[in-house]
Amino acid sequence: MAVASVLAVVAPEGARGQLVDRGTFVLYAGGEEVGTEEFTILRQGTGDAQLTLATATLTLQDGRIVKTNLRLVGTNMVLNEYEVSVSVSGSDTLAVRVIRDGNRLRTRSVGPWGEEAWEYPARPSTVVFDDGVAHHYFLLGALLEAYGAEARIHVVAPLARMEAPPAQAEFGSETIDVGGESVETTRITLSSEGESRTAWFDGSGRLVRVALANRRFEAIRLP
Repeated sequence: MAVASVLAVVAPEGARGQLVDRGTFVLYAGGEEVGTEEFTILRQGTGDAQLTLATATLTLQDGRIVKTNLRLVGTNMVLNEYEVSVSVSGSDTLAVRVIRDGNRLRTRSVGPWGEEAWEYPARPSTVVFDDGVAHHYFLLGALLEAYGAEARIHVVAPLARMEAPPAQAEFGSETIDVGGESVETTRITLSSEGESRTAWFDGSGRLVRVALANRRFEAIRLP
């Protein structure tokens, strides 16, 4: 599947591992621009020892700063650990950490109201798609490559404490506008219980657009 072949280049000096992708998304809600998301994806090692690290900083116009750190293991990029923090004016107001423990994802949050803990089931195809975070969808093509186009993807969103029923992907081809240019893309859509999530990948496998129709959220990558 073309969407799984991501252009990898040598990381800048001082960076750890191979640079898989780096870029910026402009974020929209209800058609209005609400912020930006700058992300970096690095890869270390090979085979079962491969480690993929995806980090991002979201700068939102309402004053919030959201930082995410996603850790995936193996060539199938299995979710291993995830951290997200939300702060206002540099002061942390909420921090959530997810750690894989066998067939469970143990989750702990710390906020002004105190600490909470809960769990999700952990499947090989479990992914974190936190609300309003676009770059997480980069691994969708690789997962479907690893487990087959018929695989059912299990979505969790720790910030919203949401877990969606496993959903099967639908594929299509579409020409979309990205930064004023027409781009031929592969479109992948996950739908479950009225929730529709769509990601578009260009010919080199780069994630260029994300949309959640029910939430009126959209992210468009800058050239």
